[in-house]
Amino acid sequence: PNVSEQIDRIALDQIHSGRTPGLAIGIVQDGRVVYARGFGFASLSPHAAMTPDTEFYGGGLAMQFTAAAILLLAQTDKLKLDDPLSKYVPEFKLGANVTIAELLTQTSGLPVYAGAPGAPPDPTKTMKLADILTAIDQLKPVAPPGTSYSNNPLNYWLAGLVVERASGVTLSDYLEQNIFIPLVMDHSFLAGDSGISSSRANGYTRGAQSFDPAATWDPAWLGGDAGLVSTIDDLAKWDLEMPILLRVDAVRTMFTPTGSVGPTKYGMGWVIDRRGGKEFVWANGEISGYRAMNALLPDQHIGVVVFSNADSLHGSVTIPEIVGARVLDVLVPPSGRLDNAVVGRAREWLERLAAHRVDRAQLTSTFSAYLTDDVVARANFGDLGRLESIVPLSSTTESNGDTLYEFLVRYPRAQYHYDFEVAPDGKIDGITLVS
Repeated sequence: PNVSEQIDRIALDQIHSGRTPGLAIGIVQDGRVVYARGFGFASLSPHAAMTPDTEFYGGGLAMQFTAAAILLLAQTDKLKLDDPLSKYVPEFKLGANVTIAELLTQTSGLPVYAGAPGAPPDPTKTMKLADILTAIDQLKPVAPPGTSYSNNPLNYWLAGLVVERASGVTLSDYLEQNIFIPLVMDHSFLAGDSGISSSRANGYTRGAQSFDPAATWDPAWLGGDAGLVSTIDDLAKWDLEMPILLRVDAVRTMFTPTGSVGPTKYGMGWVIDRRGGKEFVWANGEISGYRAMNALLPDQHIGVVVFSNADSLHGSVTIPEIVGARVLDVLVPPSGRLDNAVVGRAREWLERLAAHRVDRAQLTSTFSAYLTDDVVARANFGDLGRLESIVPLSSTTESNGDTLYEFLVRYPRAQYHYDFEVAPDGKIDGITLVS
């Protein structure tokens, strides 16, 4: 009861501070659902309460299901992860040398559709993927396949198309027959399917006074990248039963990070991270009106799902990743002790990045190549404000010999998990700030 009360307070603080109309939180632990509650409103007009059964648009959480569909097809020999994309989508010339695995790990090196001449600009109006592919075919790759991670909707739009062509059914039907029905996920489907209930959460965006109804994106823009509709209870079933449905080897594949350049370690549909020295995998999503997060601590048999029906496209709102981090801090309290010199150096580099004072002599050659002046400028650490606190959580020796130090850092408007990676020669090999 004490733990439940702490989590209730975390959620109610978000509602009472006016950061979101509604919020839903689910927790699985040791093979069962131990917490599932809704807070605030699924709809502001007319007022309707949020519940664990309220249907949400999950945005990027769809990617873990599209990845799972590909892995299931691989298990039944319908495709191979190292098959070239051209085997299934021959009309897309730019993707000829990209493999299916590189789509799932988001290391395809393909450009984003926004830069393509003639690409449809308005996500509230329908589009045809064929038109997007034709437009992108006029561009050049941004990186060689397999070398660099980049979150690009095109990767999972294409992966969804591969599922359809390898299976002979729509992505929606494949997920329904092979994941949703077997796991009794009765309220899960892809946007655009008929059947979304009247009790769904309405999506909102920050307005001049409070919250306004958000623009509705056409389902054609969502697909295998962001088209999931689900509930807290259904995603809890997924977190519990995924290892059984996919088999251990497939789950291991999903949770294995690529060796691509950059601080983000990505598997297939999941960011692969560390928390308290343990494996920590998570995914998030945002579309117009909605934000979502799903996070797992596999070694500790804990999962947390957070939904909010307000997007951050027009102002400050609830960030599910921050809510999830606070919930995990309640479930698995931080207990780290690190040398003051390490803490001081980690703090120094947050201040350096905020001031754009990068001392490249302190960086490994690989991390220095990644941390360009443009990357520092776009990260915009200075906008976070004054660093209020830095709390050590853990230190872990990585397989490459690096030491990964983990901290909890707080700024005036948000709290983050901060990873500070140091190579054996003392040079910095990675810096990551995660909500």
